[in-house]
Amino acid sequence: MEAYKIRRFEDRDHEEVREVVINSFNEMSAPLFRYALWQPGIQLAILTVFCFLFLSSESFLLSSAGLALMVLAVNRAAYHLTTKNWTEVVLKDFLNIKKTYMETSGSCFWVADCNGKVVGTIGAKPSKEKKGALEMKRFAVRMGYRGQGVGKALFRALCDFAQANGNQSIVLCTSVIHYEGLKFYERSGFKKTREYYWPSLLGKALNLLMICYRYDLSLS
Repeated sequence: MEAYKIRRFEDRDHEEVREVVINSFNEMSAPLFRYALWQPGIQLAILTVFCFLFLSSESFLLSSAGLALMVLAVNRAAYHLTTKNWTEVVLKDFLNIKKTYMETSGSCFWVADCNGKVVGTIGAKPSKEKKGALEMKRFAVRMGYRGQGVGKALFRALCDFAQANGNQSIVLCTSVIHYEGLKFYERSGFKKTREYYWPSLLGKALNLLMICYRYDLSLS
């Protein structure tokens, strides 16, 4: 395993940080598509269209074409939702990472540096909903560097920062399709606090479930 170090964000990291985080969002398109296809409401809609076309046209070929178009529509919806998600990140958090995270009280951003290459990221901002809590944001590890302790090291840096700043807990919200992330959070001691569906119309259509977690810093 190549050696890496955890350090605070520097201006020269900007493009690589964007790349790592955006790639992590793009990876979610295929899992979201598969997740959506398993949702009863979507399955019912696809089956309804297929049956309607078959009964009205008595053509299996036409019905199959309609089914394929419905599946393609779900695929495009999943892609659009993930693309919209990272676009909002770029326009919001990453327009000026230094100003957003490094020049704001109680906030910070770290990278995992492997021989000058950014291979992981994690950010922290005071929670707007929970007093005394730090919100964990933009946690991502580059493909090819996962399973090597990079995520744990980034999380440890965040915990140390939170404790030094007097925070009592770390909070985050993520989607149910972030399978690796969910396993990491639960192994690390995060406890589920609530669930809700992605508030946008598209998120509701895909039945995308969001899960919120809390980590008690007294466990560190």
